[in-house]
Amino acid sequence: MQGWDMPEDVSEATIKAQAYSYIMLCLLQRLERREPGLINDLLDGIKADYEASKTHAQNRPPVSLIFEEAISFLARAKQGAES
Repeated sequence: MQGWDMPEDVSEATIKAQAYSYIMLCLLQRLERREPGLINDLLDGIKADYEASKTHAQNRPPVSLIFEEAISFLARAKQGAES
């Protein structure tokens, strides 16, 4: 597992978000082992949605940042499932 650089004065909301992220990562990795290709399917779908969203005027930075984080998260899950 990679080390986290997290300041000591972290908000409760950040701690909860990190905990939920960790749980989701573990679940995705277990599901990938049971159903190989699941994460790739999710990645393909999210990337397609991201590309489609770029044609909408409402695609402001928060929207693109959400897609980029989702893609990054799934890439981490895929890497962990393969090791």
